Amino acid sequence: MKKWILIIVGVIVIGIIGIGIKINSDLDDLVEALNSEHSLKEPNLIILSDSISPNQKHKYYEYQFDKGGLGYSRVFWSVIKNDKSENDLGKGLIPKGYKIIGWNKRNELLLEESNPKSELKTVTELQNGTEINGIKINKAE
Repeated sequence: MKKWILIIVGVIVIGIIGIGIKINSDLDDLVEALNSEHSLKEPNLIILSDSISPNQKHKYYEYQFDKGGLGYSRVFWSVIKNDKSENDLGKGLIPKGYKIIGWNKRNELLLEESNPKSELKTVTELQNGTEINGIKINKAE
């Protein structure tokens, strides 16, 4: 009788370990998918506009994601180096509550506060001269 109990407990423990490994693997896939979302290589990325800085060193993108039957995501803005090898839009993601409206002659980004109706409050407070991904920003008044 003890032998059967040990066998059953062993099978249950092996099953629990297997399920744990599967859950861990699925979580790793989820984290990778979330981290790669803000990439120029993302298949569901829709670029709404882009603009190169006056000195040609940086580029900003206005974009959103096609969520299939769920419609489209909110609009994002990001600034990255103007380099064909640079694809990670997450590096220069502009905080929620702001949108890029252009460049000035000093190669600084001009931002404007933007509180969509779906957002109750801007959570990040940016100051003029703040740097995002190596680019100084100025808030438009």
